[in-house]
This record gives sequence, structure tokens and C-alpha cells, in this order.
Amino acid sequence: MPKRILTLVFCLFLFTEAFAQKGGLIYYLKNSGKLVSTKDSADYSMVVLPPDTGVDKNLYVVYEYYPNGKVKLITNSKTNDINLQYEGRYIGYFPNGRKKSTGSFENGNPIGHDIEYYPNGKIYITKNYLPDGKVFFGDCRDSIGNVLTENGNGKWVQYNSDFTKVIAEGNVENGKEEGEWHGSVNTDVNFKTLYHQGDVVSLDTFDKPGADSAFTKVEVVPEFPGGREALLRFLGRTIRYPVDARKGNIQGKVIISFVIEKDGTLTNLKVSKGVDKIIDDEALRVIKLSPPWSPGLTNGKPVRVVYTIPISFALSN
Repeated sequence: MPKRILTLVFCLFLFTEAFAQKGGLIYYLKNSGKLVSTKDSADYSMVVLPPDTGVDKNLYVVYEYYPNGKVKLITNSKTNDINLQYEGRYIGYFPNGRKKSTGSFENGNPIGHDIEYYPNGKIYITKNYLPDGKVFFGDCRDSIGNVLTENGNGKWVQYNSDFTKVIAEGNVENGKEEGEWHGSVNTDVNFKTLYHQGDVVSLDTFDKPGADSAFTKVEVVPEFPGGREALLRFLGRTIRYPVDARKGNIQGKVIISFVIEKDGTLTNLKVSKGVDKIIDDEALRVIKLSPPWSPGLTNGKPVRVVYTIPISFALSN
């Protein structure tokens, strides 16, 4: 990026109030995506500027920043609310200022050729995101540049976002996972997956001693008794729009997260994305009244599953 643009970006970060006066929006967020009210409590900040009419008058300009003031991401978006829909080219950076990734978005999803880098600046992997949502695994290298996978064939090693641990590894053939892959779901669970031409043949998970883990993806998803329509009816008859929220014209979408246990009961309920305490508390109250769900299944066995549900509060005109 030209030095002139980097200087401008840094100045914008320093003078956040000026953004608001010029039509820009500033958000402070945790890595989970939850909004927080102050910069000091945020993992990163995001600035959304009005469209650059000299480039594309329909796309907002998005900058994300680490707490140290360095740029985290530069891209565009079709929307300017907190639920951005990324569009077009993007560049991601590590906290040390080195390039982390480059690629493109289309309607909020990655598309086309993507390159990721190690924190030392060397190329890590290349992928191609196809229009049907599938991924072609291209090249993979170790941190000193040795080739592990070339043109979709070889050994693939997947790190976590800060490159502190390997979370999955296995072989790829013709750009697709093939054979046995193994890794860790989180600190409590290891997995072994058998692939054939990119499709999952079998999946085994192994809890570590004393583990109390929960999955985010399962073969059979949990379900409210009676299905989605029954869930909507339950929410409709149970939610009570708080009087103070009505008077204050408080509206928005609250996201509640929880764990569905192996017996279908709900635990660890919390607000993962709030709007205002008044309606956040109401959304949490309602979900606590939910009957047990049918549990999630993996390999035909019930497992603990992390689940989120959005609850919208809207006042009619």
C-alpha cells in the first residue's frame, strides 16, 4: 500500500471523532464479534467510511485496527451496519504489520484466489474458493519456504489464526482432502476424519481426560421440539416487549448463545451480541424457559453442541 494511504489510515484511527462528523461509523468489538462500548475493552476496532465515489459509489470503505493502532483489515462492504457484507478485494495484516492474507469477497463470502502468509512474511497457503462454495486446496509451505503441497497434491497443515498451534493436518489430492486427517476441535477434543475426494466418510472424536467440550458443527443439528415453526411460535407467545424499551424506542437483534447438552437441556446461556440490557435480559429470560431440544449427533451419538439464536425486537410504526 502506498505510504500516503497508510498515513491517512493511521490519522483516521487517531481522530475517531472526526470520522463520525464526516459520516463515518466506528465500532469496538471483541474477537467473538460482540460489540463493546469502549476502545479499551475491545480486541479490535472497525471504521466504516462512506463510499469512495472515485472508485465505487455503492461500496463502503472498511478499515479494521488492532489495539496497537496497526491496520488489521482493509476491504469494502455493501452495507455499513454492524453486520457488514464484505465485497471486493481485501488485505489482512498481522499485528506486526506484515501482510496476513489477500483475496476477494462476493456477497460476504470469499471467492477466487486467496493467499495466506506466515507472520515472518513467507507464503503459507493458497486456496481457490469456487462459486459453489467448495474450496480447491492449492499450495502449502512450511515457515521457511519448503513446499508441502503443490498444485493441490501433498501434505496440508492447518494452523490456528495466530500460528501458535496446528489444528488439523492430512493429505490433499487434486485440490481436495483425501484419506485420514487429524487435529483438535479445541483444547479438550481431538478428532480423526476420513475423506474421499473432499467428502467426509467418517468422523471420530476423542475427549481428553476431564474434558467438558462442545461442538460447533455436527452431522445432525439439534432441534427445538416440533422444529423451526414450533420455535417461532414459542418465541412469539413467550416474549414480552419491555415497557421501558417501548418508551425508549429501543430496538434491535439480540443473539443468545448456549450449549445443548447430550440430553437436550440448555446450559451456559449468555448474550453473545446485545443491544440494550433491557431487551438483552428479556431475550435471555425467554430462552431459559425453552423445553429440552433433540440433541446434536455425531456418528449417531449425542454430543454437546454450541448453538446461537437471534431474537429480534422491533416496534411497529
